[in-house]
Amino acid sequence: MVTYEHLCEKCNNEFEDIYGMTEPIPTKCPLCGCDGRVKRLVSGGSGRGIVNLTGHELQAKLRQEGRDLKRAALKDEKVLANLVGEDKFQKNTVKLEKAMADRPKIKTKKK
Repeated sequence: MVTYEHLCEKCNNEFEDIYGMTEPIPTKCPLCGCDGRVKRLVSGGSGRGIVNLTGHELQAKLRQEGRDLKRAALKDEKVLANLVGEDKFQKNTVKLEKAMADRPKIKTKKK
């Protein structure tokens, strides 16, 4: 079944109807009841349409998206702030800066 868009030329009502490709085009407007003045509209569509993933495909996709988000969060602090929340991100940043300032300096030998 395919969703088609239609237009009534009498009342300019746009509506959608679901029917098979081999079925006849509806001729009656659901709003005004006019018969014979309905035309099917041509739209660009959405390409592939809706793809429903189930089972292993869905699990694999979700795992991959999780890995991609982790990588993006490690590279960009804005992504991390969006994931954990701005307030929590700022609190953790302040704690980290204090910890870095308070830690003892490590002395290295110069050759």
